[in-house]
Amino acid sequence: MKPRDVWSLFKLLLRFPLFAYPTIKATFKCIRLSNKYFGKRHHTNNAANAFRHALWNYLIVVECRKWTREEHKAIHWAELITDWHEEFSPNKDLARAMDLHNNQVGRNLFKAHKDTTTEKGIALLKDMVPYSKKISDIEDLSNYTDRLVHLKD
Repeated sequence: MKPRDVWSLFKLLLRFPLFAYPTIKATFKCIRLSNKYFGKRHHTNNAANAFRHALWNYLIVVECRKWTREEHKAIHWAELITDWHEEFSPNKDLARAMDLHNNQVGRNLFKAHKDTTTEKGIALLKDMVPYSKKISDIEDLSNYTDRLVHLKD
């Protein structure tokens, strides 16, 4: 990371200090589960990668929600930190758009199923993987608002 990136992360964490620990916890859980379910396959722009991005956002909201009474703050934080991540480790435009889309799918899943258990939420996301849609253009994203999307099989 460049010093500029470290500084921007530091400023972001200063605004939401209570969310640092739950975000780290969610991140490690996300990687562990992605490795368990998909091995190394989640490191390319495929359906397993789509799952990982959605799961990461879902878990960040779940974990941060334990630290605040205001659900919208946890959801907003998940968007801020994962958008920051996309800026700090840039992809090509289509891959970045895909990641941002799948991040939103994870947050939307939380909103729609906030009263369910975390395990059930994870299962719902895992069930979405076989239905992930392959896209080839950014404009395709608007056709799949609440579906995972990927670039390659």
